Amino acid sequence: MNQKGLTLLELIIVMIIIAIGAVLTTPNISGWLPNYRLRSATRDVASIMRLAQLKAISSNTPYRVSFNVLNDSYVLEYQTTGGAWVAEGGNQTLPKGVKFNTDFGNIATFSPNSTSTDGSITLNNTKGSAKRVRLLGLTGRIKIE
Repeated sequence: MNQKGLTLLELIIVMIIIAIGAVLTTPNISGWLPNYRLRSATRDVASIMRLAQLKAISSNTPYRVSFNVLNDSYVLEYQTTGGAWVAEGGNQTLPKGVKFNTDFGNIATFSPNSTSTDGSITLNNTKGSAKRVRLLGLTGRIKIE
């Protein structure tokens, strides 16, 4: 007989090999996840700050990003003509295992003339790795270090 195909036994052996490979790679994923979350959170924080800067310039209205260290969240806000700050959108929460602290008092303000608060935000994960988002006040530059 010259039939082509796979037997049930061959198919089961291939499935077992795939399952063993999946089990062996799972521990590596758990070690990689905290660093992925840290990089992602750093990009998100820098992105919301760049958005605040662009909106401040385009709308000629001061914007700010308020950071709440207690619940690891931040929110984009703009200033009304009456001087009150109003949230634009909802609170953004950091991923699990990522914390941050600031050296400028938890509020980064962006002016319509492209200047900003001077300082930095440091984000840390559970593995001890850190990333920093730096604000250069005179130029308004936002830089990830």
